[in-house]
Amino acid sequence: MKIKLNLTRHCIETETKRLYNQSVLKYFKADDKDQIEKQIEILQHALQTLDFGKLRSTYPELAGHCDDHVELTINDNNQIIILINGKNI
Repeated sequence: MKIKLNLTRHCIETETKRLYNQSVLKYFKADDKDQIEKQIEILQHALQTLDFGKLRSTYPELAGHCDDHVELTINDNNQIIILINGKNI
């Protein structure tokens, strides 16, 4: 599962928190909870493990106010993968 992040208005950390909160609210209203549950797991893992300060300073695209295509996903080793314009960072 890939989660698209909209960084046009805020940074990766704020967007990840926003999507996490939205997903939790959707979870309790949804009939099919499998996809939402997976999204919550990925976002929660990202919030707990990523060094957002370092990411923002290393990759200015993640600091927000950009139109780049940014996605979060998780690999088989339970590691968060960040893609910027399709490239793994």
